[in-house]
Amino acid sequence: MTVPIPDLINTPDVGFANLLDEDPLGRAFWTYWFGASRYSKLHKHFSALGESGALATVLSARADKQGPVLQTHDARGLRIDRVIQHPDYRELEKLSYGRGIVGIKYQAEFLARHRAYRHLAGFGAGYYFAQSEIGLYCPICMTDGVGRVLERQPEGPQTPLYEMTIAHLSASDPEQCWQGAMFLTEKQGGSDVGANAVTATRHGRRWLLNGDKWFCSNVAADAILALARMPGGAPGTRGLGLFLVLRREPAGNSATIRINRLKDKLGVRSMPTGEVTFENTGAFLVAGENEGFKQMAEMLNLSRLYNAVASVAGMRRAVLEALKYGAGRLAFGRRLDELPLWRAAMADLIAEHLGIFALVFTTVGALDSADNGNEEARKLVRIAIPMAKALSGKLAVFAVSEAMEAIGGNAYIEESILPRLLRDCQVLPIWEGTTHILTLDALRAIHKEGSHEALFARIRLALSRAKKLDTGQVKARLDNDVSRLDTLLKLPAEHQQREARQWLEGAGRTFTLALLLENAVHPPLREACLAAYQRLSVRPSGVTPVCHGNPAALADTEAVLLDSAIRRA
Repeated sequence: MTVPIPDLINTPDVGFANLLDEDPLGRAFWTYWFGASRYSKLHKHFSALGESGALATVLSARADKQGPVLQTHDARGLRIDRVIQHPDYRELEKLSYGRGIVGIKYQAEFLARHRAYRHLAGFGAGYYFAQSEIGLYCPICMTDGVGRVLERQPEGPQTPLYEMTIAHLSASDPEQCWQGAMFLTEKQGGSDVGANAVTATRHGRRWLLNGDKWFCSNVAADAILALARMPGGAPGTRGLGLFLVLRREPAGNSATIRINRLKDKLGVRSMPTGEVTFENTGAFLVAGENEGFKQMAEMLNLSRLYNAVASVAGMRRAVLEALKYGAGRLAFGRRLDELPLWRAAMADLIAEHLGIFALVFTTVGALDSADNGNEEARKLVRIAIPMAKALSGKLAVFAVSEAMEAIGGNAYIEESILPRLLRDCQVLPIWEGTTHILTLDALRAIHKEGSHEALFARIRLALSRAKKLDTGQVKARLDNDVSRLDTLLKLPAEHQQREARQWLEGAGRTFTLALLLENAVHPPLREACLAAYQRLSVRPSGVTPVCHGNPAALADTEAVLLDSAIRRA
């Protein structure tokens, strides 16, 4: 047997024990945003999910290759519609649900101490698990989303039912934990939810749902929020009611939810997505006509934030893999991370990641403020969530592809995590609203709520906090964004749609630059944020090809960004 000579292998063995430990810059952000004292109390939870993210790498790969299987009938020929998951997927559930990825946000002790940072803590720690497993992160998202919608309902006869459901959704014990889902779209409409045709009819204290749902992720979920048309309801979204469907209540209800088939998806293959028919399925009315879609929007907004966090997580993992590989791979007599063109490309990717990281988690923080009664934050969230989701989803696909290229052929092989990341990230610009749908949502928020004013005010606040730095370029960009929006809003409605996406992306870049300057005020973040600011300020938009602008003039930012984004031995 021939033993390979180590010098001739030249393929770094990239592996991690804890993804939080690999992220010194991330830890500096958490310390700044939470405050050192609060973060020290939350660190255990962050570290547990950082370890989960590392442990998930191998499990996720197997669960992806050996995805869910639908068993429609048992040995006696009886219909059972059972989804069988690979054992490694069950282990992933223990590493996430079992470690409080959802549950911590509903714990009374946690809320008593950290309610004002509820979402920042939940999303921040979950970010490390999502760096390995975007598939299961979708059910995690929807489990939290169902809990959020039910939690926000006024006191009423169904309150005990909601409290029982939330207790199961937030449980860490696998035997007690219920997972959530939202069955929203139908074949004839897709994103046009107003075309939905599933019907609801009253049956005593409950309702019965009938009809087909087309894209049901986490199809075997225990607690489902579904939209259905109310009897004699108005056309469009106004006639839709929102219903809670529980598989265990009433008894036998699961048998009325037909899973017709599982989708053969490009990515996130570990998680079952199916097509469903409701056949007199028992349901509980959460919100009726004129209110059903509005209540579902609560879950949809949270899901869009989860989507944005998943995008930033996928970017981070791709960058981390490339940096670790580049530190150990020799080419042309030097390490990859010593080669000028490689360094310039990676510096751009790291800068893009830092910028969108700041934007997404600032939006998470705004949701915390909105939930605690801040009206200005509520208006900001209405435009910042579609902006964060739209920009991060496009960036994730771009960044993973660039990181794959930075590694080369070895990253194109399925033994690497990069092919799975690329497939998984490709859904992120699509799930929970495409970039076009999000652009139109932002435009509605501008027209109906004046949310752009909250965005402009938040940018000005960031610049005021960075007043010791040179903010002139961002101020000029902001003036241009204000002027362009004023012009856009005077156009006919169809032309507004055509112009809105470009405006959203430009304003998103302005917001990103302002946030980098704001965070540069914190000394541990100063060098990295200013370096990222320098590189992004000459990149018109996030998916601009790397090494554009004036890369030679920015050579001094390479070392700052490459060194800050990785833990050195």
